[in-house]
Amino acid sequence: MNEVRTVAEQGGETVAAHVRNALDVPWSRARKLCWDGKVLVDGERAADPAARVKRGATIVIRPDAPREVVGEHTLDPARIVFLDGEVVVVDKPAGLQSVPFGADDRDSVVQRLEVALRRVEKRRAPPPRVVHRLDKDTTGLIVFARTRAAERELGQQFRVHSVHRRYLGLAHGDVREQTLRSVLIADRGDGLRGSWRRSGRAPEGKDAITHVTVDGRHVTSCEGGSAVVTWVRCRLETGRTHQIRIHLSESGHPLVGEPVYNRGFADPGLRWPPGISPRVMLHAAELGFVHPGTGDELAFTATEPSDFVAWRDHLRTPLR
Repeated sequence: MNEVRTVAEQGGETVAAHVRNALDVPWSRARKLCWDGKVLVDGERAADPAARVKRGATIVIRPDAPREVVGEHTLDPARIVFLDGEVVVVDKPAGLQSVPFGADDRDSVVQRLEVALRRVEKRRAPPPRVVHRLDKDTTGLIVFARTRAAERELGQQFRVHSVHRRYLGLAHGDVREQTLRSVLIADRGDGLRGSWRRSGRAPEGKDAITHVTVDGRHVTSCEGGSAVVTWVRCRLETGRTHQIRIHLSESGHPLVGEPVYNRGFADPGLRWPPGISPRVMLHAAELGFVHPGTGDELAFTATEPSDFVAWRDHLRTPLR
């Protein structure tokens, strides 16, 4: 099989889904073809399996092509918010995994950071140590440890939930200030993470608490005419996988751009700002922790990314 060329008849599906349907292969194979540089969308390498395909786009799949080797990508030094011998805080861009997703993944925040630190410090230091993660599409603040001792101490702070984390997001609908509590499980019954809804204690469930406040509500244009969206700030009392995305979706207000936890939601078809690529609109805006070496309390704030700024310009009608 040298090459398969197709045209997307409808927009919105992921690159991996299109490849899977076109070749009739498992999800794992479809994703790997993307990671290996064997899928082109409108002539551009489509390395992100979760990227959305636009209607009319030309997709070229070359299963027999040699794997494209990803070089040593580096992180823009301006994204290093804080750096010393024990910790490093980074303002993560969208579209990049925090850590390698698979054995062949050569491009992630931790790998780019290792290259950047080597260039900034002019020496080969041990790789950064991962203590928490952000989703691929989520932007904002993430901390890495640089020593084993710092890794242990920061890990303990995350385990006891003493780390301050506040996220900014744009959600569908008229969201109200509230605290969302549930027990999250790996499979809520439809193959997705979610909240335990049955009687009795959930097997291997984890308590999850999200405090939601409101920054503002707006009316914006959509396919049906108009819809309401809300700027929210979510403070994590616990930090479970996809916690904010799940809690907001299950409350009936998924984040704008949410591709997974929006089953059963009647998407109004928002019109995105011109030139902005859809993603989950979530930004890790605040991060605070105790320095593992000095004991000082550190607090950081990340400015809003460009697509958030574009949405603010796009939303000009406040809801009173």
